[in-house]
Amino acid sequence: MLSPWIEFRPKRHDAQARVLCIPYAGGSAQVYHMLARSMPENIEVGAVQLPGRWDRRREPLLTSVSEASRHLADEITRLPPMPYALFGYSLGGLIAFETARILARDTKLQQPRALIVAAAEAPAEKSGRPELHTLPDAQFIKKQIDRYPGGISPAVLAEADLMEMLLPILKADMKMFETYQYLPAPALACPVYAMAGDRDPVCTPSAIAGWEKETSGPFTTETVEGGHFFINNSVDRVRATILRALE
Repeated sequence: MLSPWIEFRPKRHDAQARVLCIPYAGGSAQVYHMLARSMPENIEVGAVQLPGRWDRRREPLLTSVSEASRHLADEITRLPPMPYALFGYSLGGLIAFETARILARDTKLQQPRALIVAAAEAPAEKSGRPELHTLPDAQFIKKQIDRYPGGISPAVLAEADLMEMLLPILKADMKMFETYQYLPAPALACPVYAMAGDRDPVCTPSAIAGWEKETSGPFTTETVEGGHFFINNSVDRVRATILRALE
């Protein structure tokens, strides 16, 4: 079953489990291509493609975590049943979390085997988030580079046309992230794995400890070498955590 929301590449026709991966702000399904290719043949990676980018570029951008999560939960219920985990990176961690909460409201639905969040601070204890998305474009780009080093590649920064395409996506995603409101709800039953970079100034290893409150099941934290975008250099560590969560 094909869905514009979830891209399976490469296709694994004999897969026995899957992980559904939601990207960070400004990211797309392409963020997870390297991870997908590195997975064992029996694990398929479904990379989430939010509206407004790549083959969905003509669709309106979303600006709220709750809306993105509702749509994604609906898409997950349409997938052929298979054991799965949810993996979310930074903003994607909040979307994965709220998606898991929506699915948990209906016990007849297949629940994720685990929730894995990376570079995402605990939602109930979020620090004050500056509203970068309200800034004029030039100031927004500067603040974005300062706060999230490595988030915009030098190649994109050097090309005005590429920046023109990325800017509305990044602003919409940052609005989604910066306006997110946590609401108390019953804890998830599935295990939660939380990962943080040891040099991440935005989401420090101590900032992920609060995820333990969001599950009644096992909770594991992991510190990975790198900054906010440690996934770019630590695919092996991310893959190992996903495989452990799917055991």
